Amino acid sequence: MSSSTETPRGTRQRLDHVDAMRPIKQTAVISTHALIYFSPLSTSFAAASMLTLTHFSRDAFLFVSACMLAYSYRGSEKVALGPYWKRRFMAVGLVYLVWTVIYFPIAAAQNSATFPFLKIPGSAVFSFTGLHNLLFNLGTGYYHLYFLLVLLEFYVLFPYIFWFLQRYPRSRLAVVVGSVVWQVFFPIIIRRDWIGVIMSPKIESRLVFSYPLYLLGGVVCAFYLERFHDWVVRHRTGILVATVPLAVVPLVVDYLATHGTRLSGVLVPGGNPFAALVIPYNVAAILVVYLLGVYLVSPRRSARTRAITASGSEAAYGIYVSQMVWIIVEARWAQHFNLYHRVPWLVLMLSALVVTYALGWLFSALCARTPLARPVVGRAQVPWRTLWPHPNAATGEPDFGEGPLNLTDQ
Repeated sequence: MSSSTETPRGTRQRLDHVDAMRPIKQTAVISTHALIYFSPLSTSFAAASMLTLTHFSRDAFLFVSACMLAYSYRGSEKVALGPYWKRRFMAVGLVYLVWTVIYFPIAAAQNSATFPFLKIPGSAVFSFTGLHNLLFNLGTGYYHLYFLLVLLEFYVLFPYIFWFLQRYPRSRLAVVVGSVVWQVFFPIIIRRDWIGVIMSPKIESRLVFSYPLYLLGGVVCAFYLERFHDWVVRHRTGILVATVPLAVVPLVVDYLATHGTRLSGVLVPGGNPFAALVIPYNVAAILVVYLLGVYLVSPRRSARTRAITASGSEAAYGIYVSQMVWIIVEARWAQHFNLYHRVPWLVLMLSALVVTYALGWLFSALCARTPLARPVVGRAQVPWRTLWPHPNAATGEPDFGEGPLNLTDQ
């Protein structure tokens, strides 16, 4: 896993185990949204607990994106801004713009009694109100697209962060410690009006300053990626065991809070993914997903398993950006056919997870083989013969750097 000697361009080293994390993270993201749309969060402690445990996917997404970006420049003294911003725009900015426009009419859809049971009123799209809504979504990020908005904010800061950590290596530990302190206290400060400003959860979730531990931690980790990898693999049993109590603690606190125990709102995870008590679990969950990635690409796995994992990784970006299209349609159909009252919520949620992932994979795989590949699913166009994951399929020149996990500025 050594970096390239071609200093200004970063590395073309492919980290298969990191790629393998992507479909796992997307499954967690879809699970979060499926729980929101298909489970009784307000009345079911089990559903609320599952939501608490799946929220780590956002932090994992940001940690891995920051780590791989820093890793790609690890052998460089500075970031060449021209190629840097060209690649960042093509990988994230363009996709963000395209999907903001795609979701604009979908967000305005209303129920209909006829197939497909949704309709888009022209007045909600072709009007000044529609224009206002479009610009608002563009500035704040439609639903899950704010992940990309936060990443774009981080891209603005990254060249300066990287330069500082590269030039002053002794500061890296202090930066990580400071990011932990900030991660714990920033939500408290802005929720308790300690500085004269109360920030809404929506704005808080869209600010890069809300994720210092995962972003700065990812950058610092990139400088020691080989040692980090060895440490995680060497301590895999301890990490897996420790994750269980770290997951139980926020759930117990949630349970006590919902049954009359008076606890501070900045500690209780329920409805607050920035709660201090959930941070240790988030970190542990990221390490567990890293270990799963290592497991999936191990030579001990079958060629078929590794091929399916690679296919899921290649489609992960398309699955992520398109997921709410399928979830919105599924939710409307569930409402139309009265499935919310006829099917147990857990079955409904898991079915939505499977269907959404499958449709997202198919959509991503098909788009990747058309001229729409780059703007819609954030990757280079690939041949149709590679559509079905086959262990012996020849895919030709690999497409390094689909989406935020881009590893080259060439």
